[in-house]
Amino acid sequence: MKWTELVIPGLFIWLIQLLIADFLAIETIRPDFVAILVLYWAVKYGRTVGTLSGFLMGLLIDLSGTASFFGLSSMIYSITGYLGGYLMGTYSRLNPLYFSISWIAILALQFMIFCVVQYQDIWVTNPQLFFGKWIGTTLYTLSFVGILQVIYPFHKIT
Repeated sequence: MKWTELVIPGLFIWLIQLLIADFLAIETIRPDFVAILVLYWAVKYGRTVGTLSGFLMGLLIDLSGTASFFGLSSMIYSITGYLGGYLMGTYSRLNPLYFSISWIAILALQFMIFCVVQYQDIWVTNPQLFFGKWIGTTLYTLSFVGILQVIYPFHKIT
């Protein structure tokens, strides 16, 4: 693995997240392209690279000023990278349905943690709005993952 395989796509996706994600926002719901990249890296390279790249990408997002809570992005991307690393090489051993449910659950958990911290005041006052934001953020990002699955599926990552 060359360092350019991680640095160049990482910087490119970081720029897309900074410049295009706000343009694609529906009210406060935005797609999370960095989470998709970290999940792809974790499935391709394993838990260690997934966790470290998730932490570094999260730190880059936090330092760029787009995050509200410093350290939240590093934590959730590290969790995504760690859990996604368990999927490395398991497509042939798992039922394809279980494999798909696994990465969907990893992204849903990431967005649940994000929403619990980001929208903690809404969780107390209006649980329906909170769950709407969580489901909306998850489905919006999953729609981009679905499009990407047509082009470059997880099970073809080597």
